[in-house]
Amino acid sequence: MSATTLDQSAPLPRLGLASLVWLLMAALTALIIAGLALPLRAPLGSMYWDSFLYLDAANRLGTGQMPNVDFFTPVGPLEYYLSTWTMALFPDAQPMYAANWSIAIITVPLMALVLWDVARRNALVALALAIPFALFTLLPFNTTEYYNFPGSDGFGIYNRHASQLLYVLTTALIFVRSRALLVFLVSTLMLVLFLVKVTGFAAAGLICLVALAAGRIHLVGAIASAVIFAAALAGVELATGLVSAYVGDVVALLQINDASLASRLVQGASRVGGTVIFAGLLGALLVLVLPARPNEGQPLWRAVCDHPAIWLGAALVGGIFFESQNTGSQELIALWPVIIVALARMFAQEGGNGVKAAAALLAACTVLPPAVQTIQHAARANIGMLRQAPLQHENLGAMGQVTIRPRKLERHERMRAHYIKHAEATRAIAMRRELPAFVLYSEHDFQIGLMKNADELVGELKRLEAGGLDYRTIMTLDFANPFPWLLDKSGPRHIAIGADPYRAVPTPDADVYQAVADTDIVLEPQCPYRDNSRELYAIYAPALAGHVKVRLTDCYAAYVRPQIAAQLGG
Repeated sequence: MSATTLDQSAPLPRLGLASLVWLLMAALTALIIAGLALPLRAPLGSMYWDSFLYLDAANRLGTGQMPNVDFFTPVGPLEYYLSTWTMALFPDAQPMYAANWSIAIITVPLMALVLWDVARRNALVALALAIPFALFTLLPFNTTEYYNFPGSDGFGIYNRHASQLLYVLTTALIFVRSRALLVFLVSTLMLVLFLVKVTGFAAAGLICLVALAAGRIHLVGAIASAVIFAAALAGVELATGLVSAYVGDVVALLQINDASLASRLVQGASRVGGTVIFAGLLGALLVLVLPARPNEGQPLWRAVCDHPAIWLGAALVGGIFFESQNTGSQELIALWPVIIVALARMFAQEGGNGVKAAAALLAACTVLPPAVQTIQHAARANIGMLRQAPLQHENLGAMGQVTIRPRKLERHERMRAHYIKHAEATRAIAMRRELPAFVLYSEHDFQIGLMKNADELVGELKRLEAGGLDYRTIMTLDFANPFPWLLDKSGPRHIAIGADPYRAVPTPDADVYQAVADTDIVLEPQCPYRDNSRELYAIYAPALAGHVKVRLTDCYAAYVRPQIAAQLGG
């Protein structure tokens, strides 16, 4: 691909377009800061409890724990540091928004560097790159809606982060011309991707290989990037031991999630089937109508590797692999810079207006539906807030900054009464390894119940503590444990964060059992009692043998140390 193709810019609108680029980036930054500084409420959505993990992490980091070293994590450690720093800077921020926008600490400055390099040559291309970046950074929503009722996406936050990092990396590899800047960007982005989500790092590796083969990054630059990357990891490892612990956690996750890669790839491809089909058609058209033309002194094979169809294929394969490990993401947004360079190359050719129109149509069919769907998803959720009411609570703090549908609140109250009255029936369902509803964790009334029941429990524990109850550590036999954060206590070390017993809780060792045995209060949710709690109890049962089971509220039982049971009169 000829560099001059991308370096041309119409002289008259250049200044105005460049100004629009920086105005857009400034507006994005201002909107994120305003969104974090204001006590915004989020429309309650499916699996909102995923955002509780970041509260748990903030508490753990605040009490001296280190990800991977002191507790098992399902993703990279940097996720938790970024969200914790963001919530520390903006204590009134809605936690889900804080977690989602925390990646902007890294992506916005790095993307600004990319745009600075591109805008000097072609401000129109820079603007075309900035618009989707701003869109997907600002809107905390997945491109695919998984639940019928509108709401915010509490899940997939770290997947969105990795997708946005892949977008910046792909843009840099294709468009940045400064060798020194590219080395800095590649080494930094690969380091961040590794520490955010290792599958995103793997997908990025494929794109980097194509960039090396295409001559977008030279061998010396690639070696320099690798050395910087390795040196940074070595420094972190020597200072903290975090890297080796993280690698150990990744290996453990692979052992737990031993499902066939082929079936996961099919699943990932099916979720983005429309994008794959139109991207494939566009790639075939590009192969037919765009010859691989080497620059002066460039070998033909390198020009072939730099063909837009090759870039498109690499972004697709890497993206499908990444999405095969996800549920909820901003799927394949890294196709945007590839599509932009393909159209720039196509429209630089003379003639062939019909072919150009076909390429533009296929390009639009590839990248616009996910963007439009994300906008629709966000608009539907936020407009729906007009008919919603703030969640009423006394003890949840920022965690309770959500709005809810009154009808969903009514359903929660009715179902709560049912769960209490028919506790044995719901326990029998859990013993069959089933849930009361197949999509229970997406149900808004279930998420409301999590918070209302937590509010009641926190109030009860505060009342007991005011009466003399003395305890320091608290955990829960559930996916998320926001209680140490809510009660200003400590969570036990070594316990997995995001405790999915089927996908993210490795077989306990002696340290884990000892940590559970030393925990003062181990909560067990009852409204409803669920299969995941049953399985978590089975995992930790040897460590709970010395605990005494008590009832704290209608919806929470607890296994407490004998000293705590004595204080409770049990």
